Amino acid sequence: MAAFNHFMGVGRLTAPAELKYTASGTACLKFSICINKSYKKGDEWEEKPHFFNCVVWGKYGEAMQKHMTKGKRVGIEGELTHNPWTDNSGGKHNDVTITVSNIMLLDAPRQSEGSGPGGNTGGEPEGQGGGGNGGPHDAIPF
Repeated sequence: MAAFNHFMGVGRLTAPAELKYTASGTACLKFSICINKSYKKGDEWEEKPHFFNCVVWGKYGEAMQKHMTKGKRVGIEGELTHNPWTDNSGGKHNDVTITVSNIMLLDAPRQSEGSGPGGNTGGEPEGQGGGGNGGPHDAIPF
């Protein structure tokens, strides 16, 4: 049977994304998102927050870092990565991180984020998305 490892989710950033570089110079953007699960308990709706650690590698992470601020609503797509580790007392732990391949910025951009003339107002990095999918920019004739 073929394996399938794909994650998609929409949530809010819990803190500004942190851009670091490996010893070899590869960019690594780390952030955490909160995704709320709504469920009904009796006659009342309740929400339970779920927190996920995420990482974006390379130039895509560098490009997205300036947009990734606390509270920003994002959609992410990627795969789950298992990271086992051992603490100082020999205890074994397992972390699961989402290795993100695509980020969708779902909040409207602020004026300072390039929404002026010639700026990217589509909520996505330059050169991605917006290609004839029925979005608001498809009706613009230029």
